[in-house]
Amino acid sequence: MKIIYFTTAQEEKDYRSFINIWKLPLNSSNQNFHNKMIRALAIYSKVEVISIRPFSRSKTRAKKLPLETKEDGNITWHYIKRSGGRIMRTLSIVPQVKKVLNSLDLTDSIFITDTINQSIVRTISKIRKKYQRPVIGVCTDSPSNISGTKRSYTMYLLEHCSNFDGYLTLTKALNAIFNPEHKPHYLFEGLVEDRETIKYGQNKKPYFFFGGALMERYGIYDLIKAFKKLNNDDIELFIAGHHGDKQKLKEAIGDATNIRYLGLLPVNKVMEYEQNAIACINPRPFSEDLDRFSIPSKTLEYMSAGRPVISVKNTILQKVFEDDVIWVNSSKSNDLMEGMNKALQLTEVERENIGEEIKNKVLRLYSLEVVGEGINSFLSQFIK
Repeated sequence: MKIIYFTTAQEEKDYRSFINIWKLPLNSSNQNFHNKMIRALAIYSKVEVISIRPFSRSKTRAKKLPLETKEDGNITWHYIKRSGGRIMRTLSIVPQVKKVLNSLDLTDSIFITDTINQSIVRTISKIRKKYQRPVIGVCTDSPSNISGTKRSYTMYLLEHCSNFDGYLTLTKALNAIFNPEHKPHYLFEGLVEDRETIKYGQNKKPYFFFGGALMERYGIYDLIKAFKKLNNDDIELFIAGHHGDKQKLKEAIGDATNIRYLGLLPVNKVMEYEQNAIACINPRPFSEDLDRFSIPSKTLEYMSAGRPVISVKNTILQKVFEDDVIWVNSSKSNDLMEGMNKALQLTEVERENIGEEIKNKVLRLYSLEVVGEGINSFLSQFIK
């Protein structure tokens, strides 16, 4: 079986270079998920990735993104050229994708595609009839939860994804909206990987860590407020990730010398900070829509770091990890402060033991090997 994977994601080193050409920070959540997904699939199958990277002449320091092909073990990355104005860029995608596909042996191949990117879904819709391969949608969130999108965006994606042959979904609610005809589907809550433990030796003070989208809707300002309420100069709060409003973030931190913004870090540095924190915190506010459609992937990532985790409640993950995480009722500062106090009351030995137990559990359930094997088995039904 061969996988043809349609995405905006890139190989990790390529993505780090890609970030640097942009004049504004990028949200890396989609990159992180699909990169792990591709590597999970590649454990069991050959994966040909067709990457349609986002590009804007006005928002980047590059005049174009070149056409490239790179081999990485069982994965081949095919980067589509992006240049010119928006209309030209859009019109050039399908001919380039067809050229790549025509160069490949598509015997026993399956098309797997992102379902919340319009360029990707539009491309699949235009080529699937020609190639007559099974199309499987990867459903990671409701399009209505994507920042800055309109209702027409959501309706377009749901309509054009509704006739795929199968679905890989993170929640039952996602399967319901993307898969109205009840086609075959595989449900899994996320992906985590076991990385080498890195001892962090640069900081003498213990610290809490948050790494992710630094936008108000994800609770960053509630977290800063909660940490200030601790009024404890002997600990620090480290924040990393892309910011929605750098000036607002700076103002929120104010004159607090024990709150440090680390910027947008590569994956290995994020893991280093996660693995050595008092606890890692996910302050994402609770809402009915997020709870139904969106798994807090940060919470799963934190579990794999081997340290205590503080997270705002999530119905799905609480059923699996009820006693493993310090769950708080909301992103309100008093609730987050209560969670941090619980972590501070633990001894370091207790933190290590709690972290090791939750790491082992989350890897048993959601490691690349475990999820990849389950998906590979599911996909085999589409090869006749």
